[in-house]
Amino acid sequence: MITNFKIVFSINAIIRICTDIKSYNKSPIDKYMATSDFEFAFLLIGVFLTLIKGSQVVSRKFGLPDVLGELVTGIIMGPTFLGILYLKNVPTSSISDFLHMDQLQIELTATVINFISEFAVLLLLFKVGMEVDFDDLKRVKVPAFLTAGLGIILPLVGGFFLVYGVISMVSLNLVPDGVDNVNVAIFLGATLTATSIGISTRLFLDLDKMRTKVAQTVVGSAIIDDIIAVALFSVIVAYLGDTQGSTGILSIFVNITIFFFVCFILFKYGIPYFMTKTKKYHDSSVPVFVSIAFMLYMAVFAQALGLAPIIGAFVAGVIIGNEDDYLDIHRDFEPITSWIIPFFFLDIGLSVNLGDVLDPIAFIVALVIVTVAVLSKFLAGFVGTYFQGYTVGEARTTGLSMAARGEVTLIFAFTGYSYGYFSELLYGIIILAVVLIIFILIPIMKFAVKNWLPSSNKPISGD
Repeated sequence: MITNFKIVFSINAIIRICTDIKSYNKSPIDKYMATSDFEFAFLLIGVFLTLIKGSQVVSRKFGLPDVLGELVTGIIMGPTFLGILYLKNVPTSSISDFLHMDQLQIELTATVINFISEFAVLLLLFKVGMEVDFDDLKRVKVPAFLTAGLGIILPLVGGFFLVYGVISMVSLNLVPDGVDNVNVAIFLGATLTATSIGISTRLFLDLDKMRTKVAQTVVGSAIIDDIIAVALFSVIVAYLGDTQGSTGILSIFVNITIFFFVCFILFKYGIPYFMTKTKKYHDSSVPVFVSIAFMLYMAVFAQALGLAPIIGAFVAGVIIGNEDDYLDIHRDFEPITSWIIPFFFLDIGLSVNLGDVLDPIAFIVALVIVTVAVLSKFLAGFVGTYFQGYTVGEARTTGLSMAARGEVTLIFAFTGYSYGYFSELLYGIIILAVVLIIFILIPIMKFAVKNWLPSSNKPISGD
């Protein structure tokens, strides 16, 4: 009996070993023809792409920015409503039982979506950087620099005191455990510094006011605003993540100096030299390959120096965007960015449950953030232009245009949440505030551009 058992056991073991070897020797194609752990990821990406395009169509029909439709799509698909995918520490899905998925498949899907989202953030900042035109900055000069400077200081101060004046007084769980209120205040203030050039530019273009001095001032101010805001945010990330006191502060500024020195060398000599060497191949795809690789190199370089990767991607965009041989890069990049970037805004909705924001106190906090965010930028735009000879209507229109919030604000909020400085509730409140700002400002801005700007399309002079 024992002998027979041993024989049967040995035969079963040999069969299992042979089966494992056979499976191990399967080609990747054979494995994927049988099954794939990424089936759910493939399915969701297909569904998300369909919904993203549908949301863009609906948003444009009502004159709203694409980012709003993409964000709402994520909120609907996320834990707030359907719960198709909840990107928390241990991701979950409301349809896992229906599709017979195990936890491994859900986690792999979450990893894929998170990767696309992280890549989308870099592409978005790279694209924002490409919009920086040094010639435009020379034309708008004083009003733009003054508006941008005030537009950084006022929201930063307002956001800082907002934490102590409102957030610290309510009973909601807005500050994560073990995090100092000062750090939360600094991060919230920095988050409110960014403006949205996309929303304002779209309105000026739709109403044929893009060549007016107000439009050019807003664009110039927004560009300068983004440069300062991204740099400031990167410094704050490095500073709050440092534990070495004054020595650490010194090393941060040394690293920043090294970073921008290398960027200047690459802008002045590196990229032009590389383009000269690659022109002889007559390959139109070279700029796209070089741009994406350069963006990733710069993001890694920035992170290696203790800075936020987004500053690397942003500066890479500035360098590429001002390279004469890359003038068509915006057109070449569009097929790539048009489907990848929306995943970042979708990811936001999948990462946070906004059900708690329905609390009356939480909604009031969101309204307070909206008030501080809008008023600080409005005052910056009004003061920065009115005392430079602009009419009251032009100054008010500039202020309203600078008050718009969108992509960069959401990136800053996402970073603050990822680094643990915002609780999930505070992160959700900030997202709600951005949505409210978009809904409130767009009709007011349309009225201002139509009624407060002169009908003449005469551009600002280059003096």
